[in-house]
Amino acid sequence: MVILDTNIIIDYLRRKKSASILEKLVQRYPAKDLAISVISIQELYEGQSTKDKSKEQLMIATLAPLQILSYTYEIAQLAGKIARDLPRPIELADAAIAATAIMNNDSLLTLNLKDYNHIPNLILFDISRL
Repeated sequence: MVILDTNIIIDYLRRKKSASILEKLVQRYPAKDLAISVISIQELYEGQSTKDKSKEQLMIATLAPLQILSYTYEIAQLAGKIARDLPRPIELADAAIAATAIMNNDSLLTLNLKDYNHIPNLILFDISRL
């Protein structure tokens, strides 16, 4: 399974003409193999565009085929350790999303490699495979 970082969904929602990473991904992988952390749902709702009902509905429709992965005690524990042990600061949401991927033994697809490339045991999805 591939876990999508929040920025993959944002990239899709903002695209107007060119194909997004998400569109390329769904052409190659079945929806059952794609997931998102529940933490990403919170991040998406933090965006002002969700105040617009039509944009919120597009976001909901985009998320509908994806598996939504829960934030559990074990994931929170690992996220805390990731944040504690990294040599540079990491956002809570990024640590939680990384921990979700690690705990589920899945790869993470992100547009912000610098946020994640120093996290031990995290498998990053190679975007060039698309």
